Amino acid sequence: MDAVEVWLADARVPDDALPALAVLLDDDERRRHATIVHPIDRRRFVVAHAVTRRLVGAVLDAPPHALRWAHNANGKPSLTGPYTGVEVNLSHSGDLVMVAVSPRRPVGVDLQRVMPGLDCAAMARRFYPPGEADLVTGDGGHERFAALWARKESLVKAAGARLTRGLATPVAGPAPVVVQHDGPFRIADLAAPEGFRAAVALAGEEPFTVTQRVHGAA
Repeated sequence: MDAVEVWLADARVPDDALPALAVLLDDDERRRHATIVHPIDRRRFVVAHAVTRRLVGAVLDAPPHALRWAHNANGKPSLTGPYTGVEVNLSHSGDLVMVAVSPRRPVGVDLQRVMPGLDCAAMARRFYPPGEADLVTGDGGHERFAALWARKESLVKAAGARLTRGLATPVAGPAPVVVQHDGPFRIADLAAPEGFRAAVALAGEEPFTVTQRVHGAA
Protein backbone atom coordinates (compact mmCIF):
# COMPACT_ATOMS: atom_id res chain seq x y z
CA MET A 1 0.00 0.00 0.00
CA ASP A 2 1.33 3.44 -0.91
CA ALA A 3 2.29 5.63 2.03
CA VAL A 4 1.78 9.37 1.56
CA GLU A 5 3.52 11.83 3.85
CA VAL A 6 1.95 15.20 4.54
CA TRP A 7 3.61 18.06 6.41
CA LEU A 8 2.08 21.23 7.82
CA ALA A 9 4.22 24.34 8.31
CA ASP A 10 3.59 27.87 9.56
CA ALA A 11 4.80 30.67 7.27
CA ARG A 12 5.09 33.17 10.13
CA VAL A 13 8.85 32.77 10.53
CA PRO A 14 11.16 35.38 12.09
CA ASP A 15 12.66 37.92 9.71
CA ASP A 16 16.16 36.63 10.39
CA ALA A 17 15.12 33.16 9.16
CA LEU A 18 14.08 34.35 5.70
CA PRO A 19 17.53 34.68 4.05
CA ALA A 20 18.37 31.02 4.71
CA LEU A 21 15.06 30.04 3.14
CA ALA A 22 15.23 32.42 0.18
CA VAL A 23 18.63 31.12 -0.90
CA LEU A 24 17.06 27.71 -1.60
CA LEU A 25 14.81 29.06 -4.38
CA ASP A 26 15.71 28.63 -8.04
CA ASP A 27 15.68 31.35 -10.70
CA ASP A 28 12.07 30.70 -11.74
CA GLU A 29 10.86 30.92 -8.15
CA ARG A 30 12.81 34.13 -7.64
CA ARG A 31 11.17 35.64 -10.73
CA ARG A 32 7.73 34.67 -9.45
CA HIS A 33 8.58 36.01 -6.01
CA ALA A 34 9.60 39.36 -7.52
CA THR A 35 6.14 39.81 -9.06
CA ILE A 36 4.33 39.49 -5.70
CA VAL A 37 3.36 42.90 -4.36
CA HIS A 38 2.23 42.34 -0.77
CA PRO A 39 5.06 41.69 1.73
CA ILE A 40 3.06 39.07 3.63
CA ASP A 41 2.39 37.16 0.41
CA ARG A 42 6.07 37.41 -0.51
CA ARG A 43 7.03 35.90 2.83
CA ARG A 44 4.50 33.10 2.46
CA PHE A 45 5.82 32.27 -1.01
CA VAL A 46 9.41 32.00 0.21
CA VAL A 47 8.48 29.78 3.14
CA ALA A 48 6.17 27.53 1.12
CA HIS A 49 8.67 26.80 -1.61
CA ALA A 50 11.72 26.58 0.65
CA VAL A 51 9.93 24.17 3.00
CA THR A 52 8.92 22.03 0.02
CA ARG A 53 12.54 21.93 -1.14
CA ARG A 54 13.79 20.98 2.32
CA LEU A 55 11.27 18.17 2.71
CA VAL A 56 11.75 16.71 -0.76
CA GLY A 57 15.51 17.06 -0.48
CA ALA A 58 15.43 15.04 2.73
CA VAL A 59 13.35 12.31 1.08
CA LEU A 60 15.63 12.10 -1.96
CA ASP A 61 18.88 12.77 -0.10
CA ALA A 62 19.40 15.74 -2.42
CA PRO A 63 20.51 19.36 -1.83
CA PRO A 64 17.28 21.38 -1.57
CA HIS A 65 18.59 24.16 -3.81
CA ALA A 66 19.45 21.63 -6.56
CA LEU A 67 15.87 20.41 -7.09
CA ARG A 68 14.28 21.40 -10.40
CA TRP A 69 10.65 21.49 -11.45
CA ALA A 70 8.85 21.29 -14.78
CA HIS A 71 5.24 22.45 -15.25
CA ASN A 72 2.55 21.05 -17.52
CA ALA A 73 0.14 23.18 -19.55
CA ASN A 74 -2.07 23.72 -16.50
CA GLY A 75 0.82 24.62 -14.21
CA LYS A 76 1.16 21.30 -12.35
CA PRO A 77 4.79 20.95 -11.18
CA SER A 78 6.81 17.75 -11.30
CA LEU A 79 10.41 17.02 -10.45
CA THR A 80 12.87 17.00 -13.31
CA GLY A 81 16.63 16.92 -13.74
CA PRO A 82 19.02 14.79 -11.68
CA TYR A 83 16.73 14.37 -8.64
CA THR A 84 13.39 12.64 -9.27
CA GLY A 85 11.60 9.58 -7.95
CA VAL A 86 8.69 10.96 -5.93
CA GLU A 87 5.51 12.92 -6.62
CA VAL A 88 5.08 16.20 -4.73
CA ASN A 89 2.35 18.76 -4.27
CA LEU A 90 2.07 22.00 -2.31
CA SER A 91 -0.83 24.03 -0.94
CA HIS A 92 -0.97 27.14 1.20
CA SER A 93 -3.84 29.02 2.77
CA GLY A 94 -3.38 32.03 4.99
CA ASP A 95 -0.20 31.52 6.99
CA LEU A 96 -0.22 27.73 6.67
CA VAL A 97 1.64 25.54 4.19
CA MET A 98 0.86 21.89 3.42
CA VAL A 99 3.16 19.61 1.42
CA ALA A 100 2.37 16.06 0.27
CA VAL A 101 4.93 13.52 -0.98
CA SER A 102 3.85 10.29 -2.70
CA PRO A 103 6.34 7.52 -3.52
CA ARG A 104 5.01 6.91 -7.03
CA ARG A 105 1.40 7.95 -7.71
CA PRO A 106 0.55 11.52 -8.82
CA VAL A 107 -0.61 13.44 -5.76
CA GLY A 108 -2.60 16.56 -5.03
CA VAL A 109 -3.09 18.23 -1.67
CA ASP A 110 -5.25 21.19 -0.72
CA LEU A 111 -5.71 23.26 2.41
CA GLN A 112 -8.76 25.53 2.56
CA ARG A 113 -9.70 28.17 5.09
CA VAL A 114 -13.32 28.12 6.27
CA MET A 115 -14.70 31.58 5.42
CA PRO A 116 -17.87 32.37 7.39
CA GLY A 117 -18.41 35.60 5.43
CA LEU A 118 -18.52 33.82 2.08
CA ASP A 119 -21.86 33.26 0.37
CA CYS A 120 -21.03 29.58 0.05
CA ALA A 121 -24.55 28.62 -1.05
CA ALA A 122 -24.28 30.90 -4.08
CA MET A 123 -20.77 29.68 -4.83
CA ALA A 124 -21.89 26.06 -4.59
CA ARG A 125 -24.86 26.68 -6.90
CA ARG A 126 -22.46 28.20 -9.43
CA PHE A 127 -19.70 25.60 -9.33
CA TYR A 128 -20.86 22.38 -7.62
CA PRO A 129 -23.22 19.67 -8.88
CA PRO A 130 -26.78 20.25 -7.64
CA GLY A 131 -26.64 17.49 -5.02
CA GLU A 132 -23.50 18.99 -3.48
CA ALA A 133 -24.91 22.50 -3.59
CA ASP A 134 -27.74 21.27 -1.37
CA LEU A 135 -25.18 20.02 1.19
CA VAL A 136 -23.79 23.47 1.93
CA THR A 137 -27.05 25.11 2.97
CA GLY A 138 -27.97 25.62 6.61
CA ASP A 139 -25.85 25.18 9.73
CA GLY A 140 -22.34 23.99 9.04
CA GLY A 141 -22.58 24.93 5.40
CA HIS A 142 -19.34 26.88 5.35
CA GLU A 143 -17.41 23.95 6.80
CA ARG A 144 -18.92 21.53 4.29
CA PHE A 145 -18.24 23.93 1.43
CA ALA A 146 -14.55 24.20 2.39
CA ALA A 147 -14.24 20.43 2.86
CA LEU A 148 -15.71 19.74 -0.58
CA TRP A 149 -13.56 22.43 -2.18
CA ALA A 150 -10.43 20.90 -0.65
CA ARG A 151 -11.37 17.50 -2.06
CA LYS A 152 -12.04 18.96 -5.50
CA GLU A 153 -8.85 20.99 -5.64
CA SER A 154 -6.72 18.08 -4.43
CA LEU A 155 -8.27 16.00 -7.23
CA VAL A 156 -7.54 18.66 -9.85
CA LYS A 157 -3.95 19.02 -8.66
CA ALA A 158 -3.36 15.26 -8.71
CA ALA A 159 -4.79 15.09 -12.24
CA GLY A 160 -2.90 18.15 -13.46
CA ALA A 161 -6.18 19.48 -14.81
CA ARG A 162 -8.16 22.72 -14.73
CA LEU A 163 -10.03 23.77 -11.60
CA THR A 164 -13.32 24.73 -13.27
CA ARG A 165 -13.93 21.21 -14.54
CA GLY A 166 -12.86 19.68 -11.24
CA LEU A 167 -15.35 21.79 -9.29
CA ALA A 168 -18.14 20.14 -11.27
CA THR A 169 -16.91 16.64 -10.38
CA PRO A 170 -18.94 15.03 -7.55
CA VAL A 171 -16.72 14.24 -4.55
CA ALA A 172 -19.22 14.06 -1.66
CA GLY A 173 -19.62 11.00 0.52
CA PRO A 174 -17.86 9.24 3.37
CA ALA A 175 -14.08 9.45 3.00
CA PRO A 176 -12.15 8.07 1.32
CA VAL A 177 -13.96 8.48 -1.99
CA VAL A 178 -13.00 7.18 -5.43
CA VAL A 179 -14.01 9.45 -8.31
CA GLN A 180 -13.48 9.54 -12.06
CA HIS A 181 -11.57 12.40 -13.66
CA ASP A 182 -10.08 10.99 -16.87
CA GLY A 183 -9.34 7.91 -14.79
CA PRO A 184 -9.88 6.97 -11.15
CA PHE A 185 -8.60 9.02 -8.21
CA ARG A 186 -8.86 8.25 -4.52
CA ILE A 187 -9.41 11.19 -2.14
CA ALA A 188 -8.94 11.21 1.63
CA ASP A 189 -9.69 13.97 4.12
CA LEU A 190 -6.82 15.24 6.27
CA ALA A 191 -6.62 16.56 9.78
CA ALA A 192 -6.32 20.35 9.67
CA PRO A 193 -6.08 23.17 12.22
CA GLU A 194 -9.27 24.76 13.49
CA GLY A 195 -10.83 26.94 10.82
CA PHE A 196 -9.36 24.92 7.93
CA ARG A 197 -10.23 21.82 5.93
CA ALA A 198 -7.79 19.70 3.91
CA ALA A 199 -7.69 16.73 1.56
CA VAL A 200 -5.21 14.65 -0.42
CA ALA A 201 -5.82 12.81 -3.70
CA LEU A 202 -3.81 10.12 -5.49
CA ALA A 203 -4.17 8.80 -9.01
CA GLY A 204 -5.71 5.33 -9.05
CA GLU A 205 -8.33 3.71 -6.89
CA GLU A 206 -6.00 1.65 -4.72
CA PRO A 207 -5.96 2.45 -0.97
CA PHE A 208 -3.11 4.43 0.57
CA THR A 209 -2.05 5.45 4.04
CA VAL A 210 -1.32 8.98 5.18
CA THR A 211 1.16 10.11 7.82
CA GLN A 212 0.81 13.75 8.90
CA ARG A 213 3.57 15.73 10.55
CA VAL A 214 4.34 19.30 11.58
CA HIS A 215 7.43 20.90 10.08
CA GLY A 216 9.27 23.80 11.68
CA ALA A 217 9.93 26.22 8.82
CA ALA A 218 12.38 28.49 10.64
